[in-house]
Amino acid sequence: MLPDPHPDASTVPSELASSDPAVEQPLNQANSGQANWGQTRAEQSNIAAKPLSPGLFDDDLYSDGPATKQRTGLKWIVASGLVLVLGLGGWWGYRTWQRRSVEPVVVATGNPSRDTLENRVDASGVISLGNQQTLKAPGDVTVESVLVQERQRVARGTVLLRLRDRALEQQLDEAQIETEILQLQRQRQREVRQDRQRTVQRAQERLSESQSLLEQGFISEDDYDGDRNDLETAQSELRGAEVDLQQSELEIRQNQATLANLRARIADNAIVAPFDAVVLNIDVQPGDGVQSEGNLLTVGDPAQEVVLFDLMTLDANKVSVNMPVRVSVIGPSAASYAGRVISIAPQAITDSEDGGGGSQAMVKAVARLDRPSGVLIPGSAVSVEVILVQRENALALPTNAIQQNGGEAFVWVVDGEGRAQKRPITTGLDTLEAVEILSGLEETDTVILNAPPDQPLVEGMTVETSSPGSSQSGDRPSP
Repeated sequence: MLPDPHPDASTVPSELASSDPAVEQPLNQANSGQANWGQTRAEQSNIAAKPLSPGLFDDDLYSDGPATKQRTGLKWIVASGLVLVLGLGGWWGYRTWQRRSVEPVVVATGNPSRDTLENRVDASGVISLGNQQTLKAPGDVTVESVLVQERQRVARGTVLLRLRDRALEQQLDEAQIETEILQLQRQRQREVRQDRQRTVQRAQERLSESQSLLEQGFISEDDYDGDRNDLETAQSELRGAEVDLQQSELEIRQNQATLANLRARIADNAIVAPFDAVVLNIDVQPGDGVQSEGNLLTVGDPAQEVVLFDLMTLDANKVSVNMPVRVSVIGPSAASYAGRVISIAPQAITDSEDGGGGSQAMVKAVARLDRPSGVLIPGSAVSVEVILVQRENALALPTNAIQQNGGEAFVWVVDGEGRAQKRPITTGLDTLEAVEILSGLEETDTVILNAPPDQPLVEGMTVETSSPGSSQSGDRPSP
């Protein structure tokens, strides 16, 4: 027979109350209102070893009696144990995470700084003087004398070299002899003309006398006609003498033109300075024979210094006339000189040194220095920087400090509490060394330049700066 599901505390069977100490003790404690949790481990083991009576956890047994309170207490104990375990696990996980977040990450930092940013094209070239040119031999000549020295400054029109052209000199001598012959012939033609003029004059006088005698009847008409024929013959001979004289005059004038041409050609053998110049190189010595168009000497204008340089075809498309350039001698700590591009060749030229077809096509360009350096040696190799775009006094950071996320630029900054924070920025000119910052940063901001590769940055992470408050070095663009 089953026990009453709702027994009254007073009607609890004595067997249950007496045979189960685990039940009796909590009931007694509940009745007395005193908590006796100081029982020994032996008592607790004894209680755990004894089985509970049937129906202890049945829903029907819940009541206000001592047994019900005992079962409720057990449930609270179990629930409290679970909460304690979960709490300890959460506390241990939090402490572990907190210890990791407290350990600072060492990063290199710096501040944005004002600088000059630029995009440029680098090339190599050769220094030359303005109007630099090599004077050529006007023909097959012999150097008679050299009147200047290298590096000598000369004024325009100064005789630099004297040359001898023996063929021209021979032609000049022959022309002069021919002129003398023609002059003698002309003199003879003048004498012949004068003789013909006198003959004509005498013939005219005889014809006049014959006409008077014919009218008086002293001579016949045939005699008169003979004198008239003599006059006509004398006049014809005079005209012939005058033509010969004119022809002789023309021959003399032609010969004089030849003489002038020969003298001019010989005069060209005196090589003169075409402008105020400095002698850069002398290729000949007195007594040297030089063929036509052979090199004699090189001069240039010291008031102008230019650079002849080559551009790759891709770079040539970016360069235009009047772009600023910087020119410096190749080497460490070399001074630079400002100038501008003055010309760019319209086509590329392939200059193959080994005769093969593997060399790259280059575009010839010329730049002129704003002021002569006075120290650059013509013919020496120099480096050329053509400035494509330039920003002066721009707020800038090294390129490695800029991060990208979905096309948006940002940087990591260190706040006042030493924690990493993500900061969106707007960038401008992007060079090989640095990036212009248009908005989002101030010069006083501390920016993380290099994050550790083995530990990604997270907002709020504690960081330790390797050089706090110092500006980045070595990452700035060249001014």
